[in-house]
Amino acid sequence: MECSIKRRDGSQVKLRAFKEFLSKNGTIIGVFQGSFGNNPDLDIIVKYKEKGKRVRTPKHIHWAIDLLIKKEHNPELTKEFIKYLIGMWDGIQPFRTKAEQQRCDLRFTDPEHLKVFEPLDKYGEYPVEFIGHVIELMMLEEKTGNHEAFMFKGVLNAIYNDEDIFSIVSRASFRG
Repeated sequence: MECSIKRRDGSQVKLRAFKEFLSKNGTIIGVFQGSFGNNPDLDIIVKYKEKGKRVRTPKHIHWAIDLLIKKEHNPELTKEFIKYLIGMWDGIQPFRTKAEQQRCDLRFTDPEHLKVFEPLDKYGEYPVEFIGHVIELMMLEEKTGNHEAFMFKGVLNAIYNDEDIFSIVSRASFRG
């Protein structure tokens, strides 16, 4: 997968993903070299491409809305999935070396771990496999680039704790 990435100086550069994950539904998730945060050499950028669509950058608001839709249809299983994602947040460690970044191993979202949540695929836009992979990669990106990262846990807790829609959307779309 290739795409244009905006650099720190505002210039655009065309990059090729150094790692790709193919979802069961044909969506490709690409991991690109980033240049921001506390560890710019270890930074990553996550993008995805669905069949017949352009390359996109996932945002917190995308998966948050999808989880809200899933929760409306199957609240118990969605809360279990969110609890799993919160545990994933607690277990993810930032990249410490270039080799770790280039391997970009997904430790929490292999098919075995996500199988129990697959009934949620009937609801919303995204399958749990895609949500899991994207969230794990974005958590790695957030934790590697900022030791005081907070977005994921705040959004996940807000959805899990049944906060009002305004609070959830505000957290998921916050631009610090």
